Amino acid sequence: MDTTPFHLILFALDIVVWGGLFLWFRHRRNKDAGRSSTYYFEKSLFVPVAVRRSSFVWDISGVILFGGFALVCFAVFARLIFTDFAQKHIYRFNVGQCIVEGIALHGTLFLIVAASLLYWNRRHVTAAIFGCCAFCLAALGFNMLYWEPYHLRVEHYEIRTSKIKRPLRIVFVSDIQTDRIGSHEINTLRKIQQQNADLIILGGDYIQTYEYTPEQHLPEKFRQMFFDHPLEAPLGVYAVAGNIGGHAGASDADLFEGTSVKFIRNTVVFDHLGEEEGWEPPIDLVLLSLGHSTGGLGERGLTDSGNFIVMAGHYPNFAIDGYTNPDTGVTRSGYRNAERAPDLMLAGHTHGGQVVLPFYGPVPFGGGKYLETDQVPRRMRKGFFAYPNGGHLLVTRGSGMERGWAPRIRLFCPAEISVINIIPE
Repeated sequence: MDTTPFHLILFALDIVVWGGLFLWFRHRRNKDAGRSSTYYFEKSLFVPVAVRRSSFVWDISGVILFGGFALVCFAVFARLIFTDFAQKHIYRFNVGQCIVEGIALHGTLFLIVAASLLYWNRRHVTAAIFGCCAFCLAALGFNMLYWEPYHLRVEHYEIRTSKIKRPLRIVFVSDIQTDRIGSHEINTLRKIQQQNADLIILGGDYIQTYEYTPEQHLPEKFRQMFFDHPLEAPLGVYAVAGNIGGHAGASDADLFEGTSVKFIRNTVVFDHLGEEEGWEPPIDLVLLSLGHSTGGLGERGLTDSGNFIVMAGHYPNFAIDGYTNPDTGVTRSGYRNAERAPDLMLAGHTHGGQVVLPFYGPVPFGGGKYLETDQVPRRMRKGFFAYPNGGHLLVTRGSGMERGWAPRIRLFCPAEISVINIIPE
């Protein structure tokens, strides 16, 4: 969704702010030159005497004053475009993207102008500080808007077990969740295939359409991408259902129709997977429905064959403590504190938080909209965990991002393709 009109309007505001800031700095510079007319003009301003007498305080006060003015105007403008009238009759802005891009771009420009004027007014140290702030804001904006969301990282995890006699490599990718088919999506499929996996599992949330989706015929283009860049693995390629579904009349199953991917809507247990291919011993694969991925499957999902059990679902709740419905109070249990657990549990949905703050971790994802995710402990919204009952859980960061009106950002949480290597002991 194009944000250019938003930025053009903000550039007009930038010019006003820059002009006012220049006149503020020039006024002080003229007074320092000893021009009495400027001195009398200054006395007429509604500015405290202490500020008028200190040129340094005057300069900093100007930056704060005009910076605050710009921030208030930006907040008011962002609120005005986030209305039904503006979206339907004026311009279809991606509000979240506009806000993040606006802070990163126009905030950086303001800091650069302020640093330049401070340097011009012989505030070299202060100018250097503002210049460093401008550089940091620009670097942060570039990283979270243009680098991390599309810099796909292949993460490797390892499990050692006596239940298999030959190495097993599983590739798990969740939340492709795109609203357009571009180089990032194609690169995701290429990198998946390059891992030479024995088994490939896709963890739900494949495309996300909304009222103002810029790309037409998105389901058809998504399916065609899998024809052009097919995924293949000896033990199969499977996809489970996600919570983002029903796209312009196309279901998740339609997205993979005729491709090499077998879509699983309801919970399915594949006993002795790979036995026909000569895989000895085989593994047991349990693919969960969207409902069962919130928990409650319990012993029904665990086979007694003694094989290595892989279980995959969209929500991570089934592998943690389950999910309590806030309306009915019904609790669905998870495997973290159970006596038995699958050897490997795979889940997505959280996107790793998309934004991870130092010393805090993943930020709350989706607010109250995603109640299932809200019940996942913050520290378990991404990463690899080993349980005392022998189970292992991987919550992937996903390869895509939240769409709709959300900003397309990732911060300290790059997109991920997960490769799990099962090593025989």
